[in-house]
Amino acid sequence: MKFKRIDEVVEWRLCMGCGACVPQCEGGALTLVDIPELGMRPIVNPSKCRQCGECVKVCPGIEISHELFSSQTIPELSQEWGPVLEVWEGFAADSDIRYRGSSGGAATALALFCLEKGGASGALHIGTKPGAPLTNISVLSRSREELLACTGSRYSPAAPCEKLNWVEDVSGPVVFIGKPCDVVALRKSQANNAVLQEKVGTAISIFCAGTPPTAGTYKILDELDVKAGDVEDFRYRGCGWPGVTTVRMKNSSQTRQMTYEDSWGNILCNYRQFRCRLCPDSTGEFADISCGDPWYRRVETGEPGRSLVLARTEKGKQIIQEAIKAGYIELVRVGPGTVPDSQKALLNRRRHLWGRLLMMKLLLVPVPCYDGFDLFGNWLKLPAVEKLRSLAGTMKRVVLRGWIRPLKPAIGGAKLQDSNSSERPLNSPIKSES
Repeated sequence: MKFKRIDEVVEWRLCMGCGACVPQCEGGALTLVDIPELGMRPIVNPSKCRQCGECVKVCPGIEISHELFSSQTIPELSQEWGPVLEVWEGFAADSDIRYRGSSGGAATALALFCLEKGGASGALHIGTKPGAPLTNISVLSRSREELLACTGSRYSPAAPCEKLNWVEDVSGPVVFIGKPCDVVALRKSQANNAVLQEKVGTAISIFCAGTPPTAGTYKILDELDVKAGDVEDFRYRGCGWPGVTTVRMKNSSQTRQMTYEDSWGNILCNYRQFRCRLCPDSTGEFADISCGDPWYRRVETGEPGRSLVLARTEKGKQIIQEAIKAGYIELVRVGPGTVPDSQKALLNRRRHLWGRLLMMKLLLVPVPCYDGFDLFGNWLKLPAVEKLRSLAGTMKRVVLRGWIRPLKPAIGGAKLQDSNSSERPLNSPIKSES
């Protein structure tokens, strides 16, 4: 199916909520809305829509294409992890950044190096909305203090590309930090905007296992017996590795906490939108640098955080090496096998993807177009029983949840209605399968 309007992408549940379509629309017809059961979604104002189709040109939800990899790409990683030139493990040299970051604070440390020593004029990323601790907003940081104010993962809808127009107004190059799909949207936007192509200095991606809608956060609050209106601050991770989910209450020093294993492993991962299960890129293959957790061994309670850092381009490789020399980050080279050993769940999801897409095509459901990922080669590495399980599981989800039909249109409205209000029924947890 060829998509001509962004609302068609949303109605067929292929929207990833990156927000890139909003600044791409010159007519100002799009507004990004957080729909608690779905995530960030663009809503179209029909009186302003020019039917030009510019919005879909930057959409990562309908098409992603890889160019030929660099000759320096590590061959044993290219099929399943994309272009990787170097693999590093380590942490931010600044102990405060390391402690407050989700793993070892690598993304923040590298962005700070670019700001203070690399000639960058700002960093576009996600932070918490002042006065609304459950809401994410785009932030343009220009200092160490501003970067540190936004450390830690945010396992809820976030759309940094919504404010790509800010980059055009900054005097010098800007660092972009986002999820893999955000970086793909950035690259597509750069291909359609010469100013963005010039102004974005570096793209840093965080590893991503999928984005839960805000309903997942509400479920955590329910489990902690906390009302959303009583929350002063909400941290999903950080302040230790892997850190704990911490809710600080208004007008009180009282906090409620939940382990990372419970908050992510038992709640949030079960709320992830199905579109995330159709994503081939969980580790930022289009970024200059990717950062994630080195989960190849058990993390002991109280252990200082560590990050897995992938150099994906020559630019990223140079920044990493210069940041090490400048004392912003402490890293050591590790073997290629550290990547699959650290992220087995992400590898498993990629191997299941070809079968999921095949079943959806057989059911005549529109699917994204991917080029240059060798998904069939990944699929062949699955045991036969896993292949069958993936096909059957996809068919069950699509048919029983009514996904063979589009969402009811919401052009000009603020709510998309479905036969299932949530992609994961709130009272019927479905065990995550990567």
